[in-house]
Amino acid sequence: MIKQYDEFIKMKLKEMSKAMSDMTFTYIDPETKSPTKVPAGHYEKVLNQVKEQSLADIVQVNLLNTMYVQLKAIRDEDPKYFRQAMVCLDMGLKPSDMRVNERIALSVTNDMLDEMTKEKKKDFHLLDANIIDCFENAKNDPQIQVSYMEGDEINQDDYEEDEEYSFC
Repeated sequence: MIKQYDEFIKMKLKEMSKAMSDMTFTYIDPETKSPTKVPAGHYEKVLNQVKEQSLADIVQVNLLNTMYVQLKAIRDEDPKYFRQAMVCLDMGLKPSDMRVNERIALSVTNDMLDEMTKEKKKDFHLLDANIIDCFENAKNDPQIQVSYMEGDEINQDDYEEDEEYSFC
């Protein structure tokens, strides 16, 4: 049985772009109750990008995933030293150069983080609340996403105080 995909991959770039635009148009947006309009030129531009750009994106994702896996393994192996190392990194402290008062401060901070972790469980975030808010806003705000995809500088000043959201 021949599937639509089998015919699609045989198409030339312009035909493929038009077909994708037509497929997208058939999606009815639940909020607007209208078809989704994406010009064929958009798909043609994306599909025509240099392969190296796609490879660079893949390399970045793989690098990030490698670091994530390593950090998660370290955190899971010894949460206390993971938290302390994160505080040292954030504060610009090299553990081997720390003074007594800095070691005490690190222990007190770790105890506080340990208590917060136990109290809040999955709601606990090691990152500052402003960083979490920034991430959530960027994840959920189409205006920020469009600006980013268009390569615009994204600044807090672009978002007025009276808007329901702020950037970061």
